[in-house]
Amino acid sequence: MTEYEVTAGRVFSKLEQKMIWQKPASHQTGEVELRVASEIKANWEDPELKIFNVLLEGDAGSGKTELAKALSYQLQLPYTKVTCFADMDKSDVFGALLPVTEDREADGDLLEAIYQTDSLQAVLTLIEQHFSLPPAGAKEKLAQLMARIENSSVTPVQYRFYPSEILRALEKGYLLEIQEPTVIRDASVMVALNSALEANGMLNTPTGLVRRHPDCVVVITTNRNYQGTRPLNESLRDRMQHAEKMDLPPLEVMVSRGEAKTGFTEEEPLLLMAKIIRLLEEGAKANAIKGVAGMRSYFYWVNSLKQGQDPLKTLYPKVLYKLTTEPTELKILEETLSSSSLLKDLSSWYHERPLQGYKQGRRLNQEEAAARNITEEAVTLVSEAAEDAATLSDSLTKDNLETATPDASQQETAAKTSEDLPESQQRNDSVAQSSEGTEGNPESEPQTGATVETILEDETQKKRRLNQAARKLLRATSHAKEGLIIHRPHATATDEKLAQEMLREIRPQVRPLITKLKEILENEASTSFHRGQYTGTRFDASRVAYEDFRTFEKKNPPHEAPSLAIALRVDESGSMVREGRLDAAKKAALAVLEFSQELALPFMVYGDTADLSPREKTSIYSYKEFSDDYSQVAGKLVGMKPRQNNRDGVPLRLLADALSHETATTKVLLSISDGQPKALPDYTGKKAREDIQQVIADYERQGIIFLAAAIGEDQDIIREIYGEHRFLDITDLKVFPEELIGLLGRYLN
Repeated sequence: MTEYEVTAGRVFSKLEQKMIWQKPASHQTGEVELRVASEIKANWEDPELKIFNVLLEGDAGSGKTELAKALSYQLQLPYTKVTCFADMDKSDVFGALLPVTEDREADGDLLEAIYQTDSLQAVLTLIEQHFSLPPAGAKEKLAQLMARIENSSVTPVQYRFYPSEILRALEKGYLLEIQEPTVIRDASVMVALNSALEANGMLNTPTGLVRRHPDCVVVITTNRNYQGTRPLNESLRDRMQHAEKMDLPPLEVMVSRGEAKTGFTEEEPLLLMAKIIRLLEEGAKANAIKGVAGMRSYFYWVNSLKQGQDPLKTLYPKVLYKLTTEPTELKILEETLSSSSLLKDLSSWYHERPLQGYKQGRRLNQEEAAARNITEEAVTLVSEAAEDAATLSDSLTKDNLETATPDASQQETAAKTSEDLPESQQRNDSVAQSSEGTEGNPESEPQTGATVETILEDETQKKRRLNQAARKLLRATSHAKEGLIIHRPHATATDEKLAQEMLREIRPQVRPLITKLKEILENEASTSFHRGQYTGTRFDASRVAYEDFRTFEKKNPPHEAPSLAIALRVDESGSMVREGRLDAAKKAALAVLEFSQELALPFMVYGDTADLSPREKTSIYSYKEFSDDYSQVAGKLVGMKPRQNNRDGVPLRLLADALSHETATTKVLLSISDGQPKALPDYTGKKAREDIQQVIADYERQGIIFLAAAIGEDQDIIREIYGEHRFLDITDLKVFPEELIGLLGRYLN
C-alpha cells in the first residue's frame, strides 16, 4: 500500500504480485518520481483527463527505466517491459500465429525451441540446453520430431495464436515500459502502437478484439540522439499525457544516490567523481561522441573505489571506454579532463588519504610489539617506506592524467628519443606507428624489418609511377607537351599539431552530421523478404502444402551499404590567400577527410597550381591516393599554400580517371576554387572553359558526378563553366565544412 496506489480492491494472482516492483533499500525516491505518481493518481478517476501514457526522454543512464519501475511500486501495478529493435514487425506488437500439431503435449517444448532459430546448429544447441541432452541425444530428439512430422500426413496442421507481451500487458492492465520505439524502421509498426495507446484502444487479433484495460499505464522510454534512433513519431508523441525530460540529476542527488547504491560514504571523492562524470558527458555531447557517461558509470566507478582500486586507473574501463574507444575521441575527452583540476584533486585525495591514516595511527607498546613479532628495525623500515610512498604520491599528483593513461611512460620516452632524430626519420617513424593503428587496409599494415631507406625508396617509386601514368593519360590532350610534375608532400610535426587544432575547431560542426550518416548506414532498411520461415511478417499460403510449418516470410536484414567514392581537388593558386579562402578550403578538406575515414569510404585529394617554372607548367600535390592509408594526411593538408596560377583541366582529368577505376556505386569529384582558370601562356577564357567541359563530358559518361564549390569573386564564371546543377555557391566560409558534409551525405543516402 502506497500513497499513490491506483489498484485498491483489485485482486492480483501470485505471479502478478511478484511483478509489482519492490523498492530496494538503495533506491532514492526522487522529486520526478513523486511528481509523476501524484499526477497520475490525481487524475485517475477523470475519464477525460486521465494520465495513462507517459513519455520519459533523455540520455542513457539518466534513470528512465528506474523511474518506470518506481512508478510500478508507487501505483502498485505489475511491471513488464518490451525492448524495441530495428526489424520489429506487427507480430511483435500483436502476437503471432504459430503452427502446432495435435500431439502438442509431446512436441510443444521442442517446437518452441525450433521457432526461435533459423539454423540447424542453433536448433540442436537449444535442444541440448532445454532437455539437458548431449549432442547425440539432441540429434536423436530432433530426428524423432521429424519422423512424427513426416508420418503425420493424416494429421491436420493447426495454428495457435501466441499474444505478445505488449498485448498481454494491455489486456491485463499492467504498467508496460516500451523501450526505444525510435529504433523501429517499419512505419506500420508505429501505427499499430498508436492504436494501442488510445484510452479505449483496441487491437484486432486473429482471436478477436482486445480492448485496453482501464488500469494499464504505458511508459515509453527513449534516448535523445542515440545511435540507431530516429525522431519520435509525432502522432505517438501527441498521445502522451505527460512527458519528462530526463537528464543527469544535480550533483548532490548523484552523491546521495551513489552513497545509497554502493555504501561508500566519503563525500569528497563522491562529489569529485560526480563532477567528472558531468564534465565528460558535456564534452561528449559537444564533440558528437556517441557514448554515454551516466549514473550507471558513476555507480560502478564509485564501487571500484570502495573496493580500494585507484580511481584514475578505473576511470578508463568504468567510464571512458563506455563513451568511446576511438583514439581521436579518447584524446578529446582526456584534453577535456586535463583542462580542469578535478582529476588532480581526486588523485590527491586517493594517494594522501592512506598516508594520513598511517601517520595518525596508534604506536604499539612493547608487549603488543613482542606479541606480533615486530622489532624496532621493522618499525624504522615501515617509516621509511611511508616517506617513500609520500614522495611517490606527490609526484603522481603533479601529472595525474598521464599516469592514468596506459603506457604513458613509454610515450614520454619515445617523445624524448624522437627529439634527437632527424626530421625525415621522425616523419617515417610516425608513418609506421600510425599504420599499426589502421584497420581494414592491407596496405597500411606495418612492414616487417622496413628501414627508413626502404620506406623512402618505396615513396620514390610510387611518385615515379604516378608521374608516368599522368603523362601517359595527358598524351591525347592539349596538355601533352606541357611540363607536369606530381609531388608527394610530407607533414612536419608542426603541421600535425596545426591539423589537430583545426580538427578540434570543425568537429562540433561536422561530427553530428557524420555520426548521423553513420547511423543511417548501419540501420539501412531492407526491402527483400526471406521465404520459408517459422515466424515472420507475412503469411505465405503457397507453402502450406509442404506441411513443414515454414509458412511465413521475414524481412531480410540489410546486407549492402550505399557506396560512395570521393575525389577532392583544391585550388592552390595565389589568389587563395585572400580573405581566409585557403584556410576555409583546408578545413573543408579536413572535414571530408574525417567524413571518409569515419565511414570507410574511398578518398583521394589533390592540390594544384601552374607556372612554377618554365619547365614545370603544372604542379600536382598528391596528398592522398585511393591506395594510401590515412596516416599523416591531415598534417599534409594543412601544408597547402597559395602558389601561382591554375590549370584546372589537368587535375580534374587525373582525379576523374582515378575515380573511374573505383568500384563504388556513386563517384563524386569535388573541386574547390576561388576563381576562373588562368595559366600561361593562354590558358583562360574560352580555351580553359572548353578544356574543363571536355573533361566533364568524357567522364560523366563513366558515372562521375562533378561538383564545383566557388569561394571567391568569380562565382558567375565558375557557374557558367560547370553548369547550374554542378555549381555550389559558398558565401559563408565559416559554415563551408558543415555544408560540404551535408551535401556529400545526400549522395551517400
